[in-house]
Amino acid sequence: MQEIFGKHRQDLNEVRRLCLICHGLDLTSDKLFSDSTYNNSSEATKVAFQNLVSGTLLNLAVSIRINIYQGIFQEHERCHLTHCGFYYDDEKLVGKDFTIKDVCDKIIHAESISKEALPPELLRGAKVVMQLKGTHQGRRWTLDLSIELFTEAVLNYLDDIETNHA
Repeated sequence: MQEIFGKHRQDLNEVRRLCLICHGLDLTSDKLFSDSTYNNSSEATKVAFQNLVSGTLLNLAVSIRINIYQGIFQEHERCHLTHCGFYYDDEKLVGKDFTIKDVCDKIIHAESISKEALPPELLRGAKVVMQLKGTHQGRRWTLDLSIELFTEAVLNYLDDIETNHA
């Protein structure tokens, strides 16, 4: 017999592709639901969009985790993400540096995700964050995360991996 599949495989281009999709969806959500000609958005469109965003984000997190487990992201613990999120543990703000792995763990284990559409005049260049919520060992947690900044950090990390291992 000939083996067709061996082990889970997500090459860096797949991670990059998912980053680009998530980045675009994040930017699209800010515009589509608050500053576009589509101003009477239906509930069905919002649900479909949320499914697309959460599914793609989950695929990205799993793809990154596969690369961590297989040793491709060898220096992932050294890659600290700046300005990617704020973390709350039982509503108490916990200031910490996030690694790519930390964020992926929260994405994978989140029980809910949400994002508010804000009018552009309120933003003034600020990044709208997605809020991920879950529980761990009976304690509630919340991660406010800019998908835009997270995916840019991952893309920078991928470029660094390929530059240093070429």
